[in-house]
Amino acid sequence: MSYDAPLLSAWSGGSALWPSIRLAGCVIKDDQDRVLLLHRNTPKRKHWEIPGGKLDPGEDESETATRELREETGVEVNLERELGKGIFVQDGYIMVYTWFLATIASGTPRVRERNIHDRCEFLKIADLKAMTDELSPNARNFVEELDGGRINI
Repeated sequence: MSYDAPLLSAWSGGSALWPSIRLAGCVIKDDQDRVLLLHRNTPKRKHWEIPGGKLDPGEDESETATRELREETGVEVNLERELGKGIFVQDGYIMVYTWFLATIASGTPRVRERNIHDRCEFLKIADLKAMTDELSPNARNFVEELDGGRINI
């Protein structure tokens, strides 16, 4: 993983200086090798992101990933495997995100939280590499890991 070394060394599960938030989500690929992303459109953020979110108390990463996909897109997923983790800083927190490769078990992806997202689309990986300014920090981390061969989907 290509974590920011100073950031990773400062993070030891969170502290008063570097509080952390754990997140998890799913990478879903269609039959055309495109990846499902949601477009966040809020006053604070406008970017494409991997569906997912914060762990609830008592949840592990896999439970969070499946719950968040259901809440955000209306689909049930089967988790294939953990792909890896990415770390980024946002709003004064170190965000530790676990990516899972998943397949859709039932349902058709659509935006369910219209106050947060305005689009739900499958995008080509090659296109994602060309639009890094439009991606969330987490999605940028994912594309870098994919491009560097450290993640295979």
